[in-house]
Amino acid sequence: MKTLRTILSIAAIMMFVLCSAAFQTADETGPMISNAAHDPSRYMNPLTGTPVSDPDMLQVPPVFVPIARYPSTFRPSSGHSQAQWVYEMYVSGEESRPILMFYGEKPSGNLGRVSSAIYGLEELRRLYNGVIIAGGTSQSILNSGIYNLELWYGTGGWQEYPVLPLENYERILNKWIRLAKPADVNNMNYAFSDTPPEGGVPASSLFFRYAKANQILWRYDEGTGKYYRMQNTIEDPYSLVEDIDSSNSQPVGTDNLIILTADHDWAPGQPHSAGLFTVNLNYADSNPALIFRDGKLYNATWTTKSETFERESNRLRPPRILDLEGNNFQLKPGQTWVHIVMPGNPYYEVEAELGNEITPGSGHWKLPYIGFKPGAEEEAVQEVSELSQIEFQLNQVNH
Repeated sequence: MKTLRTILSIAAIMMFVLCSAAFQTADETGPMISNAAHDPSRYMNPLTGTPVSDPDMLQVPPVFVPIARYPSTFRPSSGHSQAQWVYEMYVSGEESRPILMFYGEKPSGNLGRVSSAIYGLEELRRLYNGVIIAGGTSQSILNSGIYNLELWYGTGGWQEYPVLPLENYERILNKWIRLAKPADVNNMNYAFSDTPPEGGVPASSLFFRYAKANQILWRYDEGTGKYYRMQNTIEDPYSLVEDIDSSNSQPVGTDNLIILTADHDWAPGQPHSAGLFTVNLNYADSNPALIFRDGKLYNATWTTKSETFERESNRLRPPRILDLEGNNFQLKPGQTWVHIVMPGNPYYEVEAELGNEITPGSGHWKLPYIGFKPGAEEEAVQEVSELSQIEFQLNQVNH
């Protein structure tokens, strides 16, 4: 009996040691999201196809932060190189607003300059069931129906286009973790592959012109496999300068550059004379898209149409990006930047990065943005004509 008790005592001690080691190992690996222990994919960010440093962050709702870049004194902006996705939308008065989206990771520095919420931002937020952090916003936009909105007026009180310090971002985020629904990681999945899809055509650059004072050049770098952003200033619209993120001194680039075509409409409750519009992103059946990755351009489509998930959950999902056969398009793991344009917006190849002469096969693409002007075809055509003159002057200065 004494021997049996001794054996049982030793077994109990061994069991205690093993259990202690198991708990210690769990603590050392950090918190784990539910059901993740046997599914490594749960540790991947479904919007980037890359690992996350903290799996719990995958349950935190995506955060959208619109950023102002005009006047040029608001530059260099901060946070662009850290966002997992960026949606850039035209507003008015030659301005476009990059909307930084953070999901799965927090920024490592301050964000700025934070702009007001804009029409169309609520439709984007709904697709991701996210949260918006914006600056002072007009009553008309607030009245249009915008939810999960946190207004930020700067550390000193009322400020126009304030900087958002990291500690304030974290405080706001912790508040909305308690108020908003957790992110549904299973319904934000995109397809990713390190290997580029078959097909595609050469695309070493994209010259994207919103307006005379708002011109952007995306240039592909074979060494990093990214497209890097250059933009002009209001003071000198004929010179393009490298876009640098002031929060980390890194150049602003992206692994996937996407052009989404979406229907536009008059802003709700506003007179047409005001020229204000919104972008229709929800319940889109099938719209064309262009995907730039790994130095190639691919034709694709995107959709947010209601399917089984939407009907059963009463929730929306992010845009599904499909190839021309209807399969999920294989994005490159990493960051994504999206420009939203009107259907039918022209794009074509030119002889050089800032060229004007149409040259098929050059790999240098140009997209002159056509703004929202229902029925004003002559004015839209005039924009393209103006583009030719601007590009001629750009060539004279830069070549």
